[in-house]
Amino acid sequence: METTMNLLQLWLEIYQEAIQLCDAIDKLPDHCECGDADAHLEGRCPCCREHRQSTEIHAHAEDCTVLLTRLRADLAILCQDFAQLATPIGAAAIGMKCLELRRGIFLAADDLGTISKAVGRIQEEVVGFRRTCDLSELRGIKHRAADLREHFNRLNLNLTQTEQAKEDV
Repeated sequence: METTMNLLQLWLEIYQEAIQLCDAIDKLPDHCECGDADAHLEGRCPCCREHRQSTEIHAHAEDCTVLLTRLRADLAILCQDFAQLATPIGAAAIGMKCLELRRGIFLAADDLGTISKAVGRIQEEVVGFRRTCDLSELRGIKHRAADLREHFNRLNLNLTQTEQAKEDV
């Protein structure tokens, strides 16, 4: 039971990291005339300073690349921990609940895989933007981040509803 609680705590931390990353990406200016993609992603290029002065919303504690690196690492840890926990739980399930439990494990693993792929696509877009400083790459990063936020929010809502239903029983 404690291991399950550890997974839920790690999930909440990853959820918060993902939302932070999405916020940081969303607040990046939509243009980058300086040609320094790394500085742009870190919020320290002239474009970002101009944007920050005109909007006052760009400031964030950590830059996108730091947030993305941490999110990727924590997500890999969660996937590994989930796999180690899911195998014995699925094997121990018996009776009518067996199929339901195994289905839940499969769906959770599938969701984790989808999230991992989404984070990987953001990473690929970041690599492309760093290489070219092309605005279409920046738009791709923003689009992927919006998709990631939507997926995380949907999963977190489902998890919250499931936990609430368990408490009501």
